[in-house]
Amino acid sequence: MNEALIDTIDLSRILDASHEDKWVAIAPDYSKVIASANSVDELIRLTGEGDVIFHRVLPHDVSFIPSVF
Repeated sequence: MNEALIDTIDLSRILDASHEDKWVAIAPDYSKVIASANSVDELIRLTGEGDVIFHRVLPHDVSFIPSVF
């Protein structure tokens, strides 16, 4: 059986409390937050759709467990 290796990225080194419950644009190398906004539309207006990673930062009291079906 082939197992895919997934690289984990620790976003806690670049995210802080000011990003909670917001959308953020992250540099492609995950080194920094480029911009943050309350909506993804606002974030796209700020950054364009260029070479960034869009990510929603959940509130601190919310958990997310992805599933694959």
